[in-house]
Amino acid sequence: MTTKAPASGWSARARSGAGAAVVAVALAWLSGCADSGSTPTPTPTSATSRASESPAPTADVIKVAVYYAVSSGTDLRLAREIRPLPDVGGAALTAARAVLAGEPLDPDYHGLWNPRGEVLGVRAADGVVQVDLSSSAATSTTGSMGAVLAVQALVYAVTDALGAAGSKAPPVQILIAGEVVDQLFGVVGTREPIARADPLDVRQLVQIDDPNEGDRVSRTVTVAGEAAVFEATMPWRVTTPGGAEVQAGVARTAEGQTFSPFSFAVTLKPGKYLVAVTEDDPSGGAGGPVATDTRAIVVA
Repeated sequence: MTTKAPASGWSARARSGAGAAVVAVALAWLSGCADSGSTPTPTPTSATSRASESPAPTADVIKVAVYYAVSSGTDLRLAREIRPLPDVGGAALTAARAVLAGEPLDPDYHGLWNPRGEVLGVRAADGVVQVDLSSSAATSTTGSMGAVLAVQALVYAVTDALGAAGSKAPPVQILIAGEVVDQLFGVVGTREPIARADPLDVRQLVQIDDPNEGDRVSRTVTVAGEAAVFEATMPWRVTTPGGAEVQAGVARTAEGQTFSPFSFAVTLKPGKYLVAVTEDDPSGGAGGPVATDTRAIVVA
């Protein structure tokens, strides 16, 4: 079902305009840390507890959603990669540690946490998820937008891993070395558990979940993800590394103006390509930069 847009047109991009003033600060911090909806379908997990109580790491590989930051041109947004990663003690702990490690495949994405920080444990009980971090995780400073997104990246990743989203997602209590602290990064209150923010406020509006950046794929490629786009309409384009257009079309999301899934298939000759999806822009650019997500792939 497609929801009807107001006569003046719709774009969730307008909701993020207030953050533009701190983008430069947040991006500067990100560049200095080079060392540094609906829920995807991760491997189900029971909540893990503190590291001392967590199951031992296994050789199994599980898929988890790992969240990073991406610049929209006017603000920062959460972007995610669905990553197959070694199971370090359940999906929630695996996802949380990957968020802190901040090592995206996509060069447009950036980690938000101090990579020297550690996740000591994850524990879910009584409707709250506790994520215990080492003191080094809170040592970096960032602009207010980057700080909020850092916390939300962790909240989103952990609750996704537990199979919860939207109103069903439990709030997350962040601890530092086992203790509740008043703030992280000097701006985010952490004394009380933190709920997932509205995805329209924090997530990039178009998101490719499959394939991942750099994947080798068969000649018929299925591109899938989520988007919150006007009238459920999402243009896509495939180009060569040099920018020559190979194919283009329009995909439909399951619903308009809210995050919902999309998929489309394209058949390509062997070679390297860039797949791009964008939000439809009935304003002709008046609403600001158009949300875009890309994946560089290799067709075997």
